[in-house]
Amino acid sequence: MRDTVTVEDRQKPVVVAVTEEFSEFGKNIAKMEGHGNMRQLVFPYPLEGLPPEKVRLIALEMYPQFLNVIGATR
Repeated sequence: MRDTVTVEDRQKPVVVAVTEEFSEFGKNIAKMEGHGNMRQLVFPYPLEGLPPEKVRLIALEMYPQFLNVIGATR
């Protein structure tokens, strides 16, 4: 999260990717750093230990959300 704040401080577009487990924590850090509107892409938790096929499916499901968060269209 702090790296994302650093990038945002440099006026560069950025999105932080977090799992559900750390979403609120990330929002709190961003707010404390003066970036309460930090864009987050929230992945399901846990991801570790999942078979590669499942991770691929999650990535495919998240891709449209990623495009939405960054303001892009498909």
